Amino acid sequence: METFWDINNIYPHVESVITVGTFDGIHKGHQSIINKLIARAKNSNCKSTLVTFEPHPGLVVGNRGLLPLDLLTTIEEKIDILEQMGLDRFLVTNFTQSVASLSADEFIKNILLQKLNMKQIVIGYDHSFGKDRQGNIELLVKYGKEYNFSVDAIEPVKINDDIVSSTKIRKYLHDGDVAKANELMGRNYSIRGQVIKGDGRGKKLGFPTANIRCFSQYKLVPKVGVYATKIKVDGMIHDSVTYIGTRPTFNLSKKVIEVNIDNFDRELYDQEVELYFVQFIRDDVKFASVAELVPQIESDKKNAIKILQLYN
Repeated sequence: METFWDINNIYPHVESVITVGTFDGIHKGHQSIINKLIARAKNSNCKSTLVTFEPHPGLVVGNRGLLPLDLLTTIEEKIDILEQMGLDRFLVTNFTQSVASLSADEFIKNILLQKLNMKQIVIGYDHSFGKDRQGNIELLVKYGKEYNFSVDAIEPVKINDDIVSSTKIRKYLHDGDVAKANELMGRNYSIRGQVIKGDGRGKKLGFPTANIRCFSQYKLVPKVGVYATKIKVDGMIHDSVTYIGTRPTFNLSKKVIEVNIDNFDRELYDQEVELYFVQFIRDDVKFASVAELVPQIESDKKNAIKILQLYN
């Protein structure tokens, strides 16, 4: 897959089948659009091209209900996922106020047609674009007749009568229901970050942990609590149990992500890891003493291992 950070680096004579959007999460609904895009491009001997925006438009023009720390996928994660899906070209457009002010007509004519030589567009049935989100399927069909390109509107994907959407996935993650979020995403929700030095409390209690700091300040961190997780270290996947919270038993206030890795005793400071959420175990609670906390941690780890054995 070719990744472009400047639209001027794309040769305009190459014909494209295009989709446009933020594609936050690249969930099963997005995957349906992208798979159709790739198939259409192959059939017409064009380049499958996904146009997205960075930073997320919500961070530039107002979040429209999206909280600042609510992104499901960073741009780096999108690149990895799309490459695995077999996309030809990924165009990352720097989203500025100038881009935000482009009308839907200007976006179609100046970007999709003139710069990207669009022959077909594959898009979600309810997608809107351009200034004040005035662009829609009807406008694309109108221009398609005038400029000879086809429009393929993809219907929503449903799972158990649940319409797959990024908004719904965010809600599940905020509620701690990572299992439902994973079902809609088609993979385990994950966080990438760096292992940083903690205060050593876990080690003193007999449960050494890797403390993870997310690479992106905008990445959604699920609800506080304890989770059965998997963690990728140096390309290897390990079973783990993860705590997210402020450690109220110790009267602390800073939120942490602490991971105890099963049968693992290496130091990981400064290493990059990826944490995959499998299932929520329990809420974060304040214990009366450390003596009460320790057996609960032991129980959490046993529960996590049981869950992961079934999952595996």
